[in-house]
Amino acid sequence: MPSTEAVAGRDKERTRKAIIEAASQTLYVQGGGVSLADIAAAAGVSKGALTHHFASRNALEEAILADASEKLWDAVHSHVDLSENRPGKLLRGYVRALTDAENPTVRRLFAPTSLLLIIGSAEPAIQGVLRADAQRWREAFAADGLDPATSLAVRFAAEGLAGSVGTPYLTASELRTSRARLLELAEPA
Repeated sequence: MPSTEAVAGRDKERTRKAIIEAASQTLYVQGGGVSLADIAAAAGVSKGALTHHFASRNALEEAILADASEKLWDAVHSHVDLSENRPGKLLRGYVRALTDAENPTVRRLFAPTSLLLIIGSAEPAIQGVLRADAQRWREAFAADGLDPATSLAVRFAAEGLAGSVGTPYLTASELRTSRARLLELAEPA
């Protein structure tokens, strides 16, 4: 039988994850003006429990961004085809993940409300999370073996597509043809 301390630790982590998930979903649906009370209600915890896990709104936003960073990393890596034994494997996985119109993780991360949270925060801790995430991706793409300028252009094009999925500005046909072209560009010369 697990010790009470071990169970409490698992429950604490489970509650923390539930709050992050609820906050992420609530921000996605309601926008940046959502209250901590609404987030707590969505997570099924009291506002006091929320503030026990996250001392401030900035701490919660930092946790949301760190969680989102991991989810995107995982989504991209789940689209990497390990049989592609040539440079650009990660970049092609990135394109596949970001142009997967059915991927709820990517859709949520590239929604306008999520992007505004990322762009709009001047909080040093949040900027630190973003800088660390950006550096992680830079290092991973640098090791991917493609021309850095091509890799960067393809990455930002895929991100633009990801932000346009589900809008009137990008049809399903345009997404398919753009995805195919980006995958071609992500091949070694």
